[in-house]
Amino acid sequence: FMVTSVRMAAAAVVGGFVMFVCGAVLHVGLELETRTIGVSSSESQLRQLLANQSHSPGFYAFPSLPPELETAPKAVAEYELEWMKGPSGILLVAPTGEASMGPVQLLGELFCNIAACALACLLLISQGNASFVRRCFGFLLLAPVSTLTLTASHVLWYRFPHQFAIDGLWVALVEWSLAGLVMAWILRGRCRVSGDSATLPLS
Repeated sequence: FMVTSVRMAAAAVVGGFVMFVCGAVLHVGLELETRTIGVSSSESQLRQLLANQSHSPGFYAFPSLPPELETAPKAVAEYELEWMKGPSGILLVAPTGEASMGPVQLLGELFCNIAACALACLLLISQGNASFVRRCFGFLLLAPVSTLTLTASHVLWYRFPHQFAIDGLWVALVEWSLAGLVMAWILRGRCRVSGDSATLPLS
């Protein structure tokens, strides 16, 4: 018998659910990543300022450099001086009337986890006749890959705290190691590649 699309879907759903639970425990229980989010002593004044200026939801940088001046050497030089003088940073304004942790966020996170695991299952199949341990290790490598390609860029360009990146790496390592272990077990067996297709027989 061959592994069917149902088994592939089961691996993705179970792996995604494991990843979702791990993320909840690590973020809420151990406060990894969230512990790097500070609280401003001027929060009420800042919120009032944003309300008075009617900032629409979006991503703002300060100081800012208008796009039409990005090729003007003098304007760029002045911008760099203002940035280094500080305070400088980014501001993210969320939509009003939206819960901070509602169904959109929770279900969206679960969906993204399942989608990521579905793609990871395709990666597992592409590993051919790799052993169970080698497949699990392949999933584990997805953690530093995601950190180096996404979180590291946030640290370099948007000045996210370094601890945020370290916490994120630990979260990814735990999520991918456990989810990968489950998916590799569900799709266990030797993979036979023939032409442009690959199938996994039941073990």
